[in-house]
Amino acid sequence: MRILRPFLGGLVVTLSTAIVVFVTADRLTHLAPPAPVARAVTLEPSATGSIPAPMPAPVAAMKKAAPSIPNGYDTERLRALMAGDPIMRGR
Repeated sequence: MRILRPFLGGLVVTLSTAIVVFVTADRLTHLAPPAPVARAVTLEPSATGSIPAPMPAPVAAMKKAAPSIPNGYDTERLRALMAGDPIMRGR
């Protein structure tokens, strides 16, 4: 009977340690992100060849805008602004 007390003590310590280890392992597995689910990649119809890809439209050449002031200097507007006239409406 003398050995029964240390044997039960060792059994309690062993069971407690096992419970702590299993609970810790369970908690750690729940912290990890879930494994990625493999999904089938759906390709665009133009990539598979079932629908032809649209052809890009040709880019038109940019036209240079005609200057609103033929000689590059608007003396009428300058005189009107100096006389205190607000910006002239249309010509």
